[in-house]
Amino acid sequence: MKIEENLLTPNEWSRPQLKLLRVMGIVMHWTANPNATAVQNRNYFESRKNGTNGYGSAHYIIGTDGGIVQCVPESEVAYHCGSSQPDPESGRVYTDEARRRFGRYATAGSSPNHVTIGIELCPTDWAGNFTQATLGAAAELCADICTRHGLAPDDITTHHDVVGWKDCPLLWTRRPELLHEFRNTVRHAIEREDTGI
Repeated sequence: MKIEENLLTPNEWSRPQLKLLRVMGIVMHWTANPNATAVQNRNYFESRKNGTNGYGSAHYIIGTDGGIVQCVPESEVAYHCGSSQPDPESGRVYTDEARRRFGRYATAGSSPNHVTIGIELCPTDWAGNFTQATLGAAAELCADICTRHGLAPDDITTHHDVVGWKDCPLLWTRRPELLHEFRNTVRHAIEREDTGI
């Protein structure tokens, strides 16, 4: 697995250099712009440093070619799944699922950003499909993160499952079984790492 480190400039809006308190999960996203590369998406996060586009970033972005760009160190907070809007189902900020996973970090006044790693996937189209190269690299990266931080594949979730109101990743929101398939792929990747196969 090859990761290109292209860290954002420290700034208030996309790389605040706050210490990640711990790693309790991985949150998957889609970039929602089919023709943009991982580097172009990284540069969009960089452009937020002037504050005109609001908060936003992720630790990693994976392109359609499977290339991985790291934007924020894993030891730092990225702004990828915070919310001030209520979940339509529970009526509370963050979903019941997020509160189950992240406890006090999924409440108004706090944020799962402080305890999660965010990964953006670049889609091939507006339906939110991903290439096998993207999914393969994502599974390998997630397996590595899980191994290093003592997580299980079930600790991988989506932006939608954290906030409730955002269809992110779009295809996985519409077809939740794809998240389960992805977790199984990560599980097999961890097993291969463990056995050295």
